Amino acid sequence: MNSSSDRQKFEAAFAKRLGKTPSEFVQQKLHSGSKVADIRYQYEIMAVEIARQNGCQKQDFSLYYSPSAPLPPERPEKQERSVATMQKKSYHKLVRDRIPEIIEADGKTCVWETLSDADYLRLLDEKLNEELAEYQQSKSLEELADLLEVLGAVVTARGYTWNQLTALRKEKREQRGGFEKRILLKEVQTIRKSAEQERPQNAGKPWTKEEENRLVRNFRKGNAIPELARQHQRTENAIRFRLEQLREIEPDIK
Repeated sequence: MNSSSDRQKFEAAFAKRLGKTPSEFVQQKLHSGSKVADIRYQYEIMAVEIARQNGCQKQDFSLYYSPSAPLPPERPEKQERSVATMQKKSYHKLVRDRIPEIIEADGKTCVWETLSDADYLRLLDEKLNEELAEYQQSKSLEELADLLEVLGAVVTARGYTWNQLTALRKEKREQRGGFEKRILLKEVQTIRKSAEQERPQNAGKPWTKEEENRLVRNFRKGNAIPELARQHQRTENAIRFRLEQLREIEPDIK
């Protein structure tokens, strides 16, 4: 039997790591609809690691799961009377590197394989979505840490570096800002200019000798400046200035 002080040490380390006591962890998972077997599996993996890192004994799951209620069997409709039974649960998910070691340290066995590059990238993306969903459900610092770990793995697997990511983050922050001001964008209005206000097609383009000759001919035929601006697809000011340069009209000196 574990001593009271050892249990207190384990529970304190557990709470520091997850932000909740073992009992609170179990109750939260129960209230969210998780199966007892899944909760126990998650607890065992974390408990072994927490106990190892903090030099204390791992506490039994039964201490925190409704002491008054027995653990339900995985298949209540078919209970076998045997001294020892083999329970097997199948997974198809990417896990942290030390998970097989942690499972075997708890007296269990597991089957695993090394993924190909393509499968690794695919399951990393799935893991990223999984961790994000778990954070959205719990809002805990623990899930944020998991999300950050998977993000780092994705960066490396995609051929980038963490320095590249942080540099790009800094650049975009300088260009577009962060999120500290809590700005909620509600609407964007675009003012559509009328045909008279829109910039003519040739505005700002260099004049050619041929265009200048055509301008002079049409001006001498009696075309007004607005009509010349329409013909040449330029602003009225540009037409007036060019006629002044060509000495067809006197400069407008005010």
